[in-house]
Amino acid sequence: MSEICVVHLVRKKNGTEPFRIFLESYLNHQAGIEHTLLIIYKGFAGKSDVATYENLLAGISHTCLFLSDIGFDLRPYFIAARQSRSKYLCFLNSFSVILDDNWLLKLYSHIEKPGVGLVGATGSWGRIGPGPVSTHKTLPQWKKILRPLVWRLVALYFKIYFSPFPNPHIRTNGFMISNVNMRNIRHGLIFAKMHAFRLESGNNSITNQIKKMGLNVIVVGKDGLGFDENEWHASNTFWTSKQSNLLIADNQTRRFEAADTQTQSFFKIFAWGGVFDQQQNKKSLSP
Repeated sequence: MSEICVVHLVRKKNGTEPFRIFLESYLNHQAGIEHTLLIIYKGFAGKSDVATYENLLAGISHTCLFLSDIGFDLRPYFIAARQSRSKYLCFLNSFSVILDDNWLLKLYSHIEKPGVGLVGATGSWGRIGPGPVSTHKTLPQWKKILRPLVWRLVALYFKIYFSPFPNPHIRTNGFMISNVNMRNIRHGLIFAKMHAFRLESGNNSITNQIKKMGLNVIVVGKDGLGFDENEWHASNTFWTSKQSNLLIADNQTRRFEAADTQTQSFFKIFAWGGVFDQQQNKKSLSP
């Protein structure tokens, strides 16, 4: 049994294309360190239902775990952790794409350091919350009355379960953690999308639970450097600059790349607040 297990989630509803793209990146970029590969087949009927995927994996040593399509990405990860005997686990979601050689070694070189409990390819300071309530004039009167009340309840929910900005958290599209710490994470039920949001970026997120253990959380870039949470905005990984230091991409990083300048600015503000405006002002004032 290798010390490291790479866990990749494959969801039937996504079709084969995301998996083909991931596997191509996995084969094209050497991990740099010995590991085992575990494929989680989520929502498949059984071995007869994954023939196409297994054909793509021909010649690649791996094991399989079949789970129902109940819940979101994080639920299968905790199940995999309970069944794995590896010391460290690296989780990659359905849309993860590896961008550089020695990617796993770069993550491992930080997670195995004393005092580090969680490393990821991306992190954010962002905090999700309810959108503005509609007060459109054509709305029926009952909606005009009810919507503000519902919005207040929703706002209260977010106030209870999510910290205000800045809200540092490692994004769960690609992260590495020790098996022991993963098993010690309190996660409860993960059947709704909001449960997954709370576990990724809520008050009791994986990041915050690791920090309560007295351990650090680190973002690792393509350059192999580790960034503390107060440096994430300058790491050139997630929703910043050209994301040129990104080690593992996903659908959200690709969304940023495809967006126009105005939309990218919105993403930057969501993830990092006004820090970019402050940097730009400093540049404009410099001689």
